[in-house]
Amino acid sequence: MLRSPSLRCLWLLLALLAAAPAQAGRPRFADPGALGPYAVGHRLFTAVDHARADRALPSEIWYPADPGNTGGLPTFYDFGFLRLGLLSDVAFENAPPSRDIAFPLIVFSHGHGGVSWQSISLMEHLASHGFVVVAPNHTGDTFADARNGREDPFPTILLERPRDISFLIDLVLARSQDPLDWLFLKVNPFLVGVAGHSLGGFTALAMAGGYADPGSGAQDPPDPRVRAVAGIAPYSVLLSNAELSAISVPLFLLSGTLDTTAPIDPNTTRPFELASGRPIDRADLVGATHEHFANVCDIGQVLLDLSDLDTVEALIPDYAATCLPPALPVDEAKRIQSFYLTAFFKRHLYGDARFDAFLAEAWAAAHEPLVLYQRRN
Repeated sequence: MLRSPSLRCLWLLLALLAAAPAQAGRPRFADPGALGPYAVGHRLFTAVDHARADRALPSEIWYPADPGNTGGLPTFYDFGFLRLGLLSDVAFENAPPSRDIAFPLIVFSHGHGGVSWQSISLMEHLASHGFVVVAPNHTGDTFADARNGREDPFPTILLERPRDISFLIDLVLARSQDPLDWLFLKVNPFLVGVAGHSLGGFTALAMAGGYADPGSGAQDPPDPRVRAVAGIAPYSVLLSNAELSAISVPLFLLSGTLDTTAPIDPNTTRPFELASGRPIDRADLVGATHEHFANVCDIGQVLLDLSDLDTVEALIPDYAATCLPPALPVDEAKRIQSFYLTAFFKRHLYGDARFDAFLAEAWAAAHEPLVLYQRRN
């Protein structure tokens, strides 16, 4: 926290001036389907919540950098075993942040038993369009936790996930107020969004509508700082009608018609019908499975180079159904995901109404034959 009154006043003044982010001359309007005007930096950090028994959250952050000033090496997303991983062709490790300030913040929540880097292309895409994007590993509910027998009980997982997101918002906003931190003045505290896939979609919706554990009665109230929410194949059946109705901010729902893990009905139809915020945008992707919106195909291909299909399918059960013909090409699903989430957050965090043109049934009918689009105004 800033302790100097003069610095505190300076921050407040700059934050108010940043109501239309980001400051400087880069164009705010760009094709949401292409990479944006910024280069992308990436860093790792561990957030420790002392109020929750020193709960440690290994996390990643993607952020806008200035083109031509990235330096360093391309980011390598480490699988954590056998020195395997994915090498980025977009992000640069520890790149200097852009000279611009007051970017909106998006926190991304991974799926059940997942990892923070499960949706690399989406994270990098959003950062290139002028967002600071943070993704934690939800301790007790990661791939490594499941593999090592450290997974928390499911009721605990559901309660801790929204608390992780709120804590990270606290932390990032505090760092953005610290003159000694490289994030100083980089985040606009009034422009916060949350996105998530699968159980991360549940987490994102809970951040806006709240969640109460039916067994213990323990509650996670909505976080009033969250201005827009996106649920990707959201596992929303865990939320009550009242909790879904309490979502009063703009909401985007992206789902696959072949999803058998979080089927569209009821996981997408219920929040679409019940949420009270406006607008509510919904895009159903024809031919997409639950895993089309993550990096399972990229991960599977790395493993396939070292083993056989049976081994890969043992590790990634939906690999063939998602990644091999005649399945919908996963690159197309990731393109559509990046296009729509960028347009949605540019509209509702940057406040640029020109992106409404993309968030419409008419646009999908003319340009996206695989997208069944609906909007509630």
